[in-house]
Amino acid sequence: MIDRNAMALYVKVVENHSFSETARREGIPVSTVSRKIAELENALGVKLLARSTRQLRMTEIGQDYYEHCRLGLEEFEAANLLVNNRQREVSGTLRISVPPNLSDVIVVPLVTAFQARYPNVLFRILVADRNIHLIEDGIDLALRVGDLEDSNLVAHPLLRYHHLLVATPEYLNKTSEPTTPDELSAHPLFTFSHWFAEPQWSLINGKKTEKITVKPCFSINEYSGIMRAVLDSFGIGEMPSIICNKQIETGVLIKVMPNWNFKPVTLSATYPSRRNLSRLVSLFKEFCIDYITQQFPDEAI
Repeated sequence: MIDRNAMALYVKVVENHSFSETARREGIPVSTVSRKIAELENALGVKLLARSTRQLRMTEIGQDYYEHCRLGLEEFEAANLLVNNRQREVSGTLRISVPPNLSDVIVVPLVTAFQARYPNVLFRILVADRNIHLIEDGIDLALRVGDLEDSNLVAHPLLRYHHLLVATPEYLNKTSEPTTPDELSAHPLFTFSHWFAEPQWSLINGKKTEKITVKPCFSINEYSGIMRAVLDSFGIGEMPSIICNKQIETGVLIKVMPNWNFKPVTLSATYPSRRNLSRLVSLFKEFCIDYITQQFPDEAI
């Protein structure tokens, strides 16, 4: 494969009429310039430049190659300029809604990464533990957990993860670690719950499923409170894997009853319609897909 940088260096050598002048302007050794041109000639299988101690001239094929390289590089630069200008033109305000607890793990890093690429885009972010009506509430795109209920919406799954039962090594060292769901009642439990909902867990082990009504020390619709109670070694908490993975990897938290699993949870990018989807929303949706794939390779769909 021909090195485009070597082609660009060849054009500069021709236009500067000198290897040494090109090296000075590019801030590289003359030997590097000479080696790059030699590698280019070897790759092409032709002699581009006739060199002597006093002068530098192009061969006949070197002249033709120079003209094509110059035009090609101009087109390349024009294409890059076009893309950069288009990126700078991306502007406006994106209104998104997101579920609680994902702001610091996913949403804020995602939004700031998008703004680094498109600095003229502003965000208004609504954190809500209910499904917002996208059109009535003026939401461009929503990150939603669970199945799509509104058939008028389009959902693009981003990642799939599990909830885990976790505790600190300190807590487990001072008590008997549970191995089955019925042993959980002997421990202080902390769980996520909506205000009027009775906390229930459905735990799966192979083909066996057990449903238990949980009587937690406290239930809360915000995982940072559960994380605090668990980290303080007060008991066992239910946490999404994407929130507590780092603590598990570093040994700060330990999975409790690892053979018993919760049903997988899906996070999706949801929007009103594929038709007439604005360029800004479309760009953000595609960015979400790429970002999630890079940051959460094990959970990305």
